[in-house]
Amino acid sequence: MSVSEILFVVAGALLGLASQGGMFLFLIPFAVVAFSLAVMNRPNNPNTSILPVIKRDKHSTTLTPVVSPDLRNEFTNANKVESNEPNSSLQVNHIWERANSDVDKAFGDILRCLKVLMPQANTLTIFTNGGSVNELRLRMFQSDIPNCIDTGAKITENMGILSQLLRPGVSRILEGDLLVGKRLTYYIENRMIRSLVGVPLLGRDEQRLGVLLVDSLHPNAFTAAEAQALTYIAQAMFMVSFKSFASAQNYIEQQQFSTLYHYQRKFFQTMSVKDIYKQMFEYVKENMPFDRLTILALDKPKEGLGHVVYCVGMDSEQFVNKSFTLSDKGIFVLALMRNRPVFRSFNSGYADYVPRLNDYEKRNMELRQLFVMPVSSEPDSKTAELAICLESRFTNRYQDHEKKLLKAFAGVAGFAYARACQFEKGKDLATRDGLTGLMNHRSLEESLRTEKVRADRKKYNIGVLMMDIDHFKRVNDTYGHPVGDEVIKGIAFAISGEIRKEIDIVARYGGEEFVVALIDTTPEGMIETAERIRKAVGKLEFNVHQPDPLRVTVSIGAFLVEPGFTDMKKAVNNADQALYKAKDGGRNQVVRFETVETEAVGA
Repeated sequence: MSVSEILFVVAGALLGLASQGGMFLFLIPFAVVAFSLAVMNRPNNPNTSILPVIKRDKHSTTLTPVVSPDLRNEFTNANKVESNEPNSSLQVNHIWERANSDVDKAFGDILRCLKVLMPQANTLTIFTNGGSVNELRLRMFQSDIPNCIDTGAKITENMGILSQLLRPGVSRILEGDLLVGKRLTYYIENRMIRSLVGVPLLGRDEQRLGVLLVDSLHPNAFTAAEAQALTYIAQAMFMVSFKSFASAQNYIEQQQFSTLYHYQRKFFQTMSVKDIYKQMFEYVKENMPFDRLTILALDKPKEGLGHVVYCVGMDSEQFVNKSFTLSDKGIFVLALMRNRPVFRSFNSGYADYVPRLNDYEKRNMELRQLFVMPVSSEPDSKTAELAICLESRFTNRYQDHEKKLLKAFAGVAGFAYARACQFEKGKDLATRDGLTGLMNHRSLEESLRTEKVRADRKKYNIGVLMMDIDHFKRVNDTYGHPVGDEVIKGIAFAISGEIRKEIDIVARYGGEEFVVALIDTTPEGMIETAERIRKAVGKLEFNVHQPDPLRVTVSIGAFLVEPGFTDMKKAVNNADQALYKAKDGGRNQVVRFETVETEAVGA
């Protein structure tokens, strides 16, 4: 026999003696304690067998639970859900349902015991928090006349004798001779109720979480000693509720921290900044409730520029991919700029809207609590690189647990983000030109091979442009290499401005030479783009601290790679030969490679 079963036997024996009345009534508190310990020591593992659920039959002549308020409402007063319910993989709602089932079973056992001990009782009811302040809803009842019970009954303020139990300082009601025609709110029709005893279910801070009521058709059916015994039983009911609530909450929190460990491992397998963004979004969506989730990234810390990486939920379309600067006055930006968490709640009916990014956004007055957690690669850094921004319609949504969980996640995410940035920076150093930021010679060859495979599959042309700065040695010899570097960077910028950034390829080939690959172009389009680049470079002016600015020109050789031409190195060489012709012909011009040989259509 388990400890729980022994305690149930002890509780039953004590209640049996207490039912004799007289001096044995003092055993009731001990019986309640034994019963509570028995309930709390029952095996209860959310991962194992399905917990028993009392049959909900409105017309049953025995115990009848109605659709009960959520167990969380007894402690949080939350009667709605956010746009995002977290932990779908953990089946959080299922865990709460099973915890509620536990409470229903315990409350049902208590009502059965009371019906035996109080034979003159007609109906026993339990009301619990209905999800709003000063409102209790019928959770369960035991009645000799169940068909007359209103399963949707509520107790609110100004509802007569029952509403007294909502008032602070009222510890019980005990009426022994109710007037004929006095109707109680949970009866569908008037009953000849003559006696009533009720006590509140009090939480640890004396908050009123529910009431326990017993009525009778007989006058003076209940004594003060029985009313006191109901007070003890109500205390035990709170203990059972709190134990089930705490067990479910602890289980969920344990699983959430286990999920955090899982994401730690995923972070260390990720070397891409974009993947870090995605994993941050997935983790928060799985573990945090919200009506709107926004993730910011400070892409260019030196310039103070960033953008919204993700935004989902209420009015999210106004933030998706939106840019921001550190000079913007939004509260999200402020948290990121100062690298400090921000937690704000707004009362119902508040008039002053607090901007999230800037003053021009749509004002949503329904979002009444926000929590912003900055994510930084260095905890003590002045400005964070990322920010996770949660918003809810409820002013009591984000508590210490959510704050601790998100803080722990932010520490891991910050480290992973710094690692991914460092990896990409190292990768850029290997594939990018350090002076211009353009693709280098080696990366160009790989990109050309990749683009050629795609071009052959889709049957389009690639235009290859090779260009060289005219008289660049003279620039270096006359003005020095620092000016030469500025000229190279200026021309790189000009070239990038004349091509399709997301489609075409531009690389610094070496020294003062550049190569451009125009994807899916025509002969006319290739020459037109080359001329635009030549003219854009010719308009550049460089300050050399002399009366007249320095101006430079470029010569460009062009070669069109048509489907069937396979050698991309040969294509670059052909463009280079055309470049030499452009230089020999007087510079600052575009020359297209042409030959009567069949090599251009290549074997």
